[in-house]
Amino acid sequence: MADEIRWTQARSARDIGRFVQATRRGRRLSQAALAEELGLTRQYVSEVESGMGNLYITRLFEMFDELGVDVRLVERGADGGA
Repeated sequence: MADEIRWTQARSARDIGRFVQATRRGRRLSQAALAEELGLTRQYVSEVESGMGNLYITRLFEMFDELGVDVRLVERGADGGA
């Protein structure tokens, strides 16, 4: 199961947040460790994972919907490819 590639269809900030959280947990990283690695605050990572949207992301998903665009999030395999 460790080699299984996870993916999700993203239709909102909440979908992105859930995927980020599941992927982070799958790699056994804390929010603080991920934030430190990226030079972010743990609070920002928490906000992303909770699906806290903003006008930019809301409008982006509205454009995708209007244009018939699907967003697919895929966790890369161990070799770096999808």
